Amino acid sequence: MNSLVNRRLAEEAERSHGRHGAARAYIVTARDGFGSLPSNLLEAWAFREVMLAFASRQVRVKYKQAAIGLAWVVLQPLIATLLFTLVLGKLSHLSSEGAPYLLFALCGMVSWGFFSEGFTAGADSVVADAALLRKVYFPREILPVAAICASLVDLVPSIVLLLIFEIGYGKLPTLQWLALPIVPLVLVMGALAFNLLPAALNVFYRDVRHVLPFLVQIGLFASPVVYSLQEIGQPFRDIFIVINPAACAIDAIRRILLHQEWPELGLTAACLGWSLVLGLVSYYFFKKLERSFADRV
Repeated sequence: MNSLVNRRLAEEAERSHGRHGAARAYIVTARDGFGSLPSNLLEAWAFREVMLAFASRQVRVKYKQAAIGLAWVVLQPLIATLLFTLVLGKLSHLSSEGAPYLLFALCGMVSWGFFSEGFTAGADSVVADAALLRKVYFPREILPVAAICASLVDLVPSIVLLLIFEIGYGKLPTLQWLALPIVPLVLVMGALAFNLLPAALNVFYRDVRHVLPFLVQIGLFASPVVYSLQEIGQPFRDIFIVINPAACAIDAIRRILLHQEWPELGLTAACLGWSLVLGLVSYYFFKKLERSFADRV
């Protein structure tokens, strides 16, 4: 796998530098400077096959020696949901918006599970591939992107599990189910916007790696995974949905599956816009710090 990635990186590096002038017979480990946003994005797109190779490798490594393999993808949110249903749904009597609490909590766990996995894996991705950073040049942002793409493999069976439970509770498919792709879109953009800067800072300050699990624990209860957004009064509810992509995705999937409603398009668009702005700002600082990665990892 490493030889395949190295060979592909070598080809892309030579091709990229050939487009900018003199071709080089060696592989560089850092860029000569920070280019414009379009040129950076075009360069990252040129390395898309390398990014897919990284994502494929992460999936295989994750489940290589797992006895039940991808079954963990559905077991983890299901077990957590059952515990929340028993402890919070039965004992604390939290609102489930009129739906069975198991379905209500599963909607939250499926969305939060992907977001937290994409955030954590992406933030640790640059340091995890430190050996490659010292050998070859490639746009470093493809590492966090590859981590999120690998997490998408977990999201698909989780959503299928959720739909099976949905039908099992007698809720048949409706036209609103066509809006389900909005949920992964919000989660992917949100996870990328939030993990780029920690991924860069993790190279210089390894404390970030130790803070990540703590942030995920806080995020679990800061996001409406086990409670309803109706518990939050206006106007804070709308602000909360916009600035927290996980909350936006959870609200959208609950509207679609539990209430047969369309997502709040205005708030969803605002959340996507916020994620885009935050992502571009994080990307700018990521690229500014990128030139020193190979020296610090």
